[in-house]
Amino acid sequence: MGGFMVGIKHRVCEFDINAGRIITMLRTRMGISQQDLGKKLGVTFQQIQKYESGKSRLNAARLNDICRVFEISPAAFYDEVNKSYVHDKNMTCLINTVYKLPNNKRKIIFQIATAFHLAG
Repeated sequence: MGGFMVGIKHRVCEFDINAGRIITMLRTRMGISQQDLGKKLGVTFQQIQKYESGKSRLNAARLNDICRVFEISPAAFYDEVNKSYVHDKNMTCLINTVYKLPNNKRKIIFQIATAFHLAG
């Protein structure tokens, strides 16, 4: 009876993909690798890859563990998942790339983006 899920393939849905993007962004902000996050959670980096790609669904306990590592509440995590930029793969890629830059270069990009925004 315990193995009733065996053989059932997880269908990737938009929420899983967006949750994975948030995990990637939070991990990148902290400057930790998939391997480091996996160690903190007691899973392999391959499992982290599956969470980040949306191929593995997060259960409530795992989401709680992830939120604890990132020092955010599950409610804050869900708020992030529902933000519009998360639905745009290019935007999340840009955010992740900017977070990997040194602070002085991040400030330059922020100044450029602000100038373009103000120029309308």
